Amino acid sequence: MTLSRALFLFAIIATIFSTIAVATDYLVGDEKGWTLGVDYQVWAANKVFHLGDTLTFKYVAGKDSVVRVNGSDFQSCSVPWAAPVLGSGNDKVVLTTYGRRWYISGFANHCKNGQKLVITVLPSQQSPWSPIPSPSPSDSPVPAPEAAPTPNAPWTATVPRRSMLPKKLFKMIHRNMMAV
Repeated sequence: MTLSRALFLFAIIATIFSTIAVATDYLVGDEKGWTLGVDYQVWAANKVFHLGDTLTFKYVAGKDSVVRVNGSDFQSCSVPWAAPVLGSGNDKVVLTTYGRRWYISGFANHCKNGQKLVITVLPSQQSPWSPIPSPSPSDSPVPAPEAAPTPNAPWTATVPRRSMLPKKLFKMIHRNMMAV
């Protein structure tokens, strides 16, 4: 009897933790990196981006930059005066909110020559048995609370709060096992 309850508890815990997703680190442009001559829409077309994933922009520092912009600035290749410009040559951007994200090169005419990337970030990775949500018909991202950016990582925020479900479920099962 105790063995069957222990197996039941193990099965529930294994099910809960099997749905926890691992974040992916994407090297933008793969081996070519962030540079002219790469079609970043083709690069992104076969990828699915989720909360917690990281975009790594690699390029020669001082010869390029990365700027996160909105949809209209993306179309016009405009760098807003208040936008943080990344220029380290190895910039990591953690995707902390879902919706559309637009990135352009802030260097000379690189954006007008095609060095720009648009992606859609999905809320979370799905378990194999749950349906994938269809993207919102609007191009505007759904607002979500973000922590204030730090100077070294202007687009990162604290990790979204984890669900308390596993802890509550464990307590409920533990309480029921002790009652018998």
